[in-house]
Amino acid sequence: MSYQNKHIAIPRVASLLNLLSFILNAYSKLKRSHLWICSRLKSPLLLIIFSMLSANGLVITKVNASESKNTISTKASSEIEIKREYLQHIISQQERLVTSLVNTPFMASYVSKNEVLARESLNELFLTAATINKHYMQVRFIDGHGQEKIRIEQSTKGLAPIVVKKEALQNKSAREYFSETKKTPAGGLWYSSFDLNRELGEIEQLINPTYRISSPVYVDGKFSGMVIINLDMTNVIGYLTESTDFLVYLVDADSEVLIHPDPKKSWSKYLTGRSKYQEVAEKESINYSQSLEDIFKNGEGIRIILKPLEATPSLAPTKNQ
Repeated sequence: MSYQNKHIAIPRVASLLNLLSFILNAYSKLKRSHLWICSRLKSPLLLIIFSMLSANGLVITKVNASESKNTISTKASSEIEIKREYLQHIISQQERLVTSLVNTPFMASYVSKNEVLARESLNELFLTAATINKHYMQVRFIDGHGQEKIRIEQSTKGLAPIVVKKEALQNKSAREYFSETKKTPAGGLWYSSFDLNRELGEIEQLINPTYRISSPVYVDGKFSGMVIINLDMTNVIGYLTESTDFLVYLVDADSEVLIHPDPKKSWSKYLTGRSKYQEVAEKESINYSQSLEDIFKNGEGIRIILKPLEATPSLAPTKNQ
């Protein structure tokens, strides 16, 4: 688009310059002749010259503004597409692992026969999954009554993942992810909200943004439990919001702010004293937005919004917390 604008505008500018050259030559000849003494001729000529210079500047300004807008739009589209591909890769990887853990033969043996060897094998598989991907906050098997049976979680000290002891396992029957996964047909997947991790029903003090994918385990047609992975979204957020040209927001369908360039304004749905995304105010500047619902698949209607940095000079990008 900018290429076309350049080649449409240049002939116009060239024509103006040629006309201006003609006028200046005429001006020079008149000044050397006795006709220049006629003051009536001065004003019209000067007016024409001034008008041509103004028109020339106006055309160039409009071309530059159009080129700048097209460049920003192209950058925004490219960035959004790259970020979408990255997010799709991360979530697809999580989907495949959940499905694999549900379908492993050890799962059926453990659930139907409660075999010790099968349970140990499952523990090893879950532990390997968490070890390979450090962004998996938790990898769990929860039985048909909502009781955690296998729980692997990342060490808070950056060490190897931990196999949680039996006495520390919790009952999760009251949690939404259990009740919703229980209603999911065999082979299906359930997707949680993109929210903050909770332990014992409370949001952790050091907030942990998380996204969960689960799948039910059926044995002989009966719901017998579920596999669920909690993905630590901290690094994902870091990648999605990294930009040299834009401020990046993630907002849901209710205009609740999930991610804001100012971390103190993120998570308006879960933390008190934080406002929703100001749709009206943001329309004062050019924004570029696209839905991410086809990737998150959780019904939140999450969308990514890019705002050119020059539109908000008072707010520089900051690292999300």
